[in-house]
Amino acid sequence: MNTVTTLSAENLLAIQFSEPERLFTGDEEIARQEFRALAARWHPDRCPDAGTTGVFQHINRLYEAAVRKLRGGIWHTPGLLVARATDGATYQIRYRRERAFELGRLFMGREIVAWVVGREHTDLFQNALQTINRLPCANARMAAEVGRYLPEIVRHFETGEGWVLVVRKASDLVLLRDVLDYSGGRMDARHVAWIISSLLNLACYLDYAQLAHNAILTDTWFLSPPQHSGALLGGWWYAVRQGEPMTAAPARTVQYAPFDVLDRKRGDRRTDRELIRALGRELLGDVTGVRLARAKAAPAPMLDWLRLPAADSALHDYQTWMNQVLKASFGERRFVTLEITTDDLH
Repeated sequence: MNTVTTLSAENLLAIQFSEPERLFTGDEEIARQEFRALAARWHPDRCPDAGTTGVFQHINRLYEAAVRKLRGGIWHTPGLLVARATDGATYQIRYRRERAFELGRLFMGREIVAWVVGREHTDLFQNALQTINRLPCANARMAAEVGRYLPEIVRHFETGEGWVLVVRKASDLVLLRDVLDYSGGRMDARHVAWIISSLLNLACYLDYAQLAHNAILTDTWFLSPPQHSGALLGGWWYAVRQGEPMTAAPARTVQYAPFDVLDRKRGDRRTDRELIRALGRELLGDVTGVRLARAKAAPAPMLDWLRLPAADSALHDYQTWMNQVLKASFGERRFVTLEITTDDLH
C-alpha cells in the first residue's frame, strides 16, 4: 500500500477526478484499504479542522472514479497502461507519450500505438476494424509499397468501458502534432513539402481503394523524419467508401471538406486532398492561409497550390505537385534533414 495518508490537503485537492491513479493502487482490494485509511485520516468527525469536509468529499469522488476505472478495465500510471479485457485477459502496454483525442485516449509506445475508445463510439471503432482489415492491394509489390503508409493491427479487445485498438508503429515514427508543437507551431516550408508529397502519394492509394479517410490530420499522421515518409495510423474510425454515408467526422473535416460533400454527407475523394492542403497550411503556421503570403512562410507556387481547390483525381494532384509546384518552389530536389528524434519529443 502506498503512503496515501501522508499527503496534505493541498496535495489531495490537486488530484483531478480523471486521475485517480495518482492516489490509489491499481488493485481494487488494495484501493479499498487505501480509501479506508484516508477516510480514517480525513473524516470530519476525526479531523475537525477547517476544510476537512471538502477534502473528505474530494477523496470520496476520487475513490468512486478509481473503482469505475478498475471495473472498466483501464488503469494507467506514468508509462504503463494496464487494460483488462472482458474475456479476462490482461494487457500491459508501455507508452512514452499520451494524448487525448476526440474518442478517448491515445498512447504512443516505441513500436506500438494504442487507442482507448469509449463504448459510446462502438460503431466507429468497429468501422475502423472493418476498414483496416479490408484495405485492398492488387499484388504483393503494391502491398509492400503502400503497407508502410497503413496501419497493421496487433490486437484489439473490449474492456468494461469500451475498446482498445493496438497497431504496430516503426520506432522512428512520431506524431505530426508533436513535431508541430516542438517546432513552435510552424515548420520550414522544405519539410512541409516532403510531408505533403508523402500524403499525396497515400491519397493516390485511397483513390485506388475507393476510400475517403476523412481524417488526414496532424493528430492521425505519424512522421518518419529520417525516411521523409510517414504512416496514416489514426482516424480510420471515419473512413467510408466513395459515395457511402458518413456517420461522423472530426471538426477540422467539417471545416474544410467541400461544401457539397457536407450537404450530401457521403464519402468523397476530394475531402482527403482538401485536408492535406489544410494540413500543409497549418504546418506553415496558419491553417486559414490568410497570413502565409505576408509572412513569406513558403514560396508563392507552393502557397498558391495550398489555397486552390483539389483536382478531380489524386493522381492529377500528385503529378502537378511533384512536376510543377515543387520544381517552381525549390528547384532541383534535395534531401533536407529534419533534426528531430523520438527522444526529443518524448
